[in-house]
Amino acid sequence: MRNDNFGFMKKIYYLAMLMLILTGGMTFTSCSSDEEPFITANEDDEPRILDPYFPDWSNGQPGEFKNFTRDINLEAYVIVTPAEHTTVKWYLDDVEVAEGLTIDMPLLAGEYILRVEATTTKGKSTSRTGRIVVRPCADDPYPAKDITNIQVRPGSKAKMHGTNLTKVNKIVIGDSEVSATFVEKGEDNYLEYDVPNLPLGTYGLKLVDAEGMVYGAGKIVLSDEVPEITENILWEGHHYVSWELPDGDPNKTFNLITKEQFTSLGVGTKLLINYTLEPTAEYHQMQLTTMWWTDLPGTAKTDLTEDGVMELVITQEMLDIVNEQDGFLCVGHGYYIDKVTAE
Repeated sequence: MRNDNFGFMKKIYYLAMLMLILTGGMTFTSCSSDEEPFITANEDDEPRILDPYFPDWSNGQPGEFKNFTRDINLEAYVIVTPAEHTTVKWYLDDVEVAEGLTIDMPLLAGEYILRVEATTTKGKSTSRTGRIVVRPCADDPYPAKDITNIQVRPGSKAKMHGTNLTKVNKIVIGDSEVSATFVEKGEDNYLEYDVPNLPLGTYGLKLVDAEGMVYGAGKIVLSDEVPEITENILWEGHHYVSWELPDGDPNKTFNLITKEQFTSLGVGTKLLINYTLEPTAEYHQMQLTTMWWTDLPGTAKTDLTEDGVMELVITQEMLDIVNEQDGFLCVGHGYYIDKVTAE
């Protein structure tokens, strides 16, 4: 549910932008009521990107500017001043991909750094930077984000876990294409492939099916260091949960896994919720939902009979709905959450 202040703040933002236009480099004047207004901005003015808004940086990373599935194009526009004396260029991961006030292009699934640069005819420049997140579609193959999938040794034989990997018969790392074999071993299903002998570094990763369809799969690191598999603890403590408590009580729900933590897990990741029962409770139930109390796809209310671990295998549908509905909750009655991990 959106905060009522959102609309008010949005109005303030656009009012501020309008005032900037009127007081800055885009002043319109007229000598009399019979004359057309004209623009006084000139090529000596400092360039400004007036719109759209780019989120602030956090922890050394640019804020998320766009988030969409790969079947939707990256569409954006800019308003700049001095408009008649400014060239705009668009860069993805430092590669120029468009020029002009708009961009409209398809992208493979993955994360990109977008930089918009405005330069005047006098060589003065300004820029804005944001993060683009392109999610795979529900039926797309995509690797899990476990470090063993995205950091491998050149020349070694590697495994890749993930979702819908039965479609894949080739893997592309950078410009090098190698064959891949799908291996089924009970619940441990994976792609097996020979890592190409490339220089150490970070490369684009793509998956290719038998029909030649290419799917984005983010990035992969080629390193001499074998990644250590450690427990990824998202939260640890002792938090009681009861939906019978009044609204506003912090123990009515468990909301201590942030939206950003959840949506960064990747398809195929196992979320493990360690819980213990409150012995005095009349009943014990757990339900996994969004912040809007919508059940996560494929889940339902579960009766708890003893201390244990609730296992949730992340799907793209779960990531999409948690992203759309403001985050993740554990609700129910009569239990404590002691630790949440991902593997």
